[in-house]
Amino acid sequence: MSATLNQDELLRRYWEEVLQGDARAYAQVHELLHPVLYRYASAMLNDEELAADVIQDLFIKLWFKKERIGPLEHVRAFFFTALRRQALNQLRSLRHLQIIVPGAPDIVFSPEDIIIEEEQESARRDKIVQYLASLPKRQREVIYLRYYEELSYQEVATVMGINYQSVINLSHKGMLQLRRLMGYISVLISLVSGWFVR
Repeated sequence: MSATLNQDELLRRYWEEVLQGDARAYAQVHELLHPVLYRYASAMLNDEELAADVIQDLFIKLWFKKERIGPLEHVRAFFFTALRRQALNQLRSLRHLQIIVPGAPDIVFSPEDIIIEEEQESARRDKIVQYLASLPKRQREVIYLRYYEELSYQEVATVMGINYQSVINLSHKGMLQLRRLMGYISVLISLVSGWFVR
């Protein structure tokens, strides 16, 4: 988690330079955030090419709006929030054109998202995916952002556009359901080991 804190400080510094028009600093922001944003967009949109397009559009749009955006305390959370809005707008647009069927964005957990080195753990990996998939969409998204992307509860609230207490409640309910399905110790071991959606 300390790596995330260091990255947050680095992102804040780069963003300050971006506000001065430094394209190299923006390239650094892109380099640091693109992998996590891509995973999130791919999971939301369930389409890797569409996710790549949405992220590219997002970075272009934010570059041209940087002066209006101004200084940011939580650069990472801001980009997640902007990406979520951009992805939801893209989904609405595609629904309007009847390219995709209606439905809320869905964070999809698959066995490929969970990397477990030992072969004998594959059955457990499949069970974890099954348990995560059984959670309601919003609980799944909170758990994804909180434990996989390591966002704070406040940052998750900002990204999802809901209040802080709702994030706490959704996380708590999701973890209770996972504990009920997996057992308390298994959930703790999975969280500590990074087995959730890695």
